[in-house]
Amino acid sequence: MWTFALNKTVAENIDKFVLYTLNRRLPDSFETSYREAPTFETVLAQTRVNGRKTAVYSITAPGEHFIWLDTTVGELRCRIHVRPAVDPAAPLVMFHHGFNEMPYDLSWKRIFYHPDLSHIHAVAVQAPFHESYMQPTAEGLATVQNAYQMFACSLRMMEQVQSCFEMEGVVDTAVTGVSWGGTTSLLYEGVFQRTKAVIPLLSSPNLAQVMWDIARLFDRPLTVSQQEIFRAFDFTSYYERCDPDKVFPLLGEHDRFFRLEHHGDLFAASPLRERPYTTIPDGHITGHMKVAGLRQHILDALAQTIV
Repeated sequence: MWTFALNKTVAENIDKFVLYTLNRRLPDSFETSYREAPTFETVLAQTRVNGRKTAVYSITAPGEHFIWLDTTVGELRCRIHVRPAVDPAAPLVMFHHGFNEMPYDLSWKRIFYHPDLSHIHAVAVQAPFHESYMQPTAEGLATVQNAYQMFACSLRMMEQVQSCFEMEGVVDTAVTGVSWGGTTSLLYEGVFQRTKAVIPLLSSPNLAQVMWDIARLFDRPLTVSQQEIFRAFDFTSYYERCDPDKVFPLLGEHDRFFRLEHHGDLFAASPLRERPYTTIPDGHITGHMKVAGLRQHILDALAQTIV
């Protein structure tokens, strides 16, 4: 019992330390931008892959590739990292990193560069404003519009990647990601309904609850209401468009970002969902670091859906 309590305390304190640094770095402009922000749907509709500057023909080739996007905030350049399987018709799994994860393909390499996943096409997707350590908060969260733009660019890149691999013979696609990346994966399926499996890791569609919990944790005064935050960043309606049997969530029992008590009910077993969510006895950061457990959860989900 003492060991359990110690591990729980350590996991929660690590989460709180990281949250404290993120909370302090949040630009004041983020909250003042709520009332003038376009909708997420508007930002997504105005985001397109620039086919003139992007070598679309090479997207399925191994290695890193630049993808240029025309967006509501101007031209943005992002990256993908591709590790193809030998079989052109092998399943495709797209992975999205967490917020402020540097480099963007760090967790992807640790999870997917493993013999158990060598039979799939594995692609890491980089959100915009993730080229340097301070950029995600300083620029990505400078405004609500920029936050939406991070999601929108990732979704358009994932759409392009899936289309290119399907042209090469891929039939089955899954999406997964950690934290912010898990929310992105749920948004992708909610918008396009093109995958066989969605595997959100230490995440949920309700990013608004995370923002609200962080502000309350540090008693940060808010200039916007809880209703405004939830209207802007609760993406549960997109999750509800997903086939519940396609979704394989993994939550941390001691996670202080996506708290189990605030997000578990979203994924709980119901008449529309045959299986409950999976949990691990970790926090957000400590759970993120245990890549063997994340890999096994992905493998379990794939075994039930596409391989």
